[in-house]
Amino acid sequence: SRGKTQITEMCEGSMLIVHCSKVGHIFRPAHPYDFMGDNIVAKNYLRAARVWFDDELEFFYKIRPQYRDLDAGDLTERMALRERLQCKSYAWFIKNIYPELPLERDLVGAGRVANDAHYCLDTRGGDLAGGNFLYLGSCGDLATPSTNTNRFMMFTKDGRLMGLNYCTDTGYGEEVRFEPCHEQGGTQQFKYDVSTRTLSQDHRCLMGDSTKGYPVMAECDTGNPAQLWTFEFKYF
Repeated sequence: SRGKTQITEMCEGSMLIVHCSKVGHIFRPAHPYDFMGDNIVAKNYLRAARVWFDDELEFFYKIRPQYRDLDAGDLTERMALRERLQCKSYAWFIKNIYPELPLERDLVGAGRVANDAHYCLDTRGGDLAGGNFLYLGSCGDLATPSTNTNRFMMFTKDGRLMGLNYCTDTGYGEEVRFEPCHEQGGTQQFKYDVSTRTLSQDHRCLMGDSTKGYPVMAECDTGNPAQLWTFEFKYF
């Protein structure tokens, strides 16, 4: 998993691949054992974040605010393990191993991206693989932290509009798609104008088309509320 790979890299470990081996996971309709309490998956996420995310822990809480008050249990042994192995920082891991993923300091905006027509960008989980579309969805109460990670977007200082994994790309027709981040600009590079609140690319602007249910690139019109976007978290 990504978590095990991250820890291995940060702690200068090694991973061996057995030739011609296959790894699979068989999902069962029920678990034959007790998870020993509620929210075990959430607790595991939180324990990993508290031990390994360093300065990015607060950003993790912005993505998953429901974890902030969750009890992570005793982390003394895990902290001691990291100290004993003299593991590198999470920032080192992102910059050297997974540079496609930005740190919070690399962002212009993040969180829910809402237009003045009261729609938010919505990944619907599509940013987990290339080829999926970006959609529009209900923003909910913008004054209340959202636990829906499908509405969490990031806009980087180098102009990438992305979900939590993949970048948006306008080079495949009318719809905006998610594709692997290539950091070469082109159809993956946008400009956000702080004064007009437009997201533009080659003299076209991102517009939430509520009749179609997804955003499209259209002729820029700063009087169109469907083209005026606000980030939940701003870094400008």
